[in-house]
Amino acid sequence: MDKLAIGVPYQDKTNIGRWNRATHDLRDRGNTWFIPYETIWDKEQRPHPSTFPTKLPEMCIRLHGISRCRVVMDPFVGIGSTALASLRLGVSFIGFDIDKSYLEVCKERIRGI
Repeated sequence: MDKLAIGVPYQDKTNIGRWNRATHDLRDRGNTWFIPYETIWDKEQRPHPSTFPTKLPEMCIRLHGISRCRVVMDPFVGIGSTALASLRLGVSFIGFDIDKSYLEVCKERIRGI
């Protein structure tokens, strides 16, 4: 894993160089990630009941190591948050879903990039 690919800057800049592994201004983000996203309360406007922000799969792909990613596969693609993250990072993507309406929303979101 490439933990510094999703690292956060040191609050105390004196830590840079103090620790053997601190060669630049990034530290391990840790096990808890705060990822803000827009909440959609109205069921009519929400195309999928369990959407998540594209930042989440983006961080997972970066953590894995973009240089090692050839293709990202999502067997439950839904409305395409993982697809968007993959394409924005320049990584090929394959996704499946049983619901054709979700796939249509996914295609529209990809066309909007």
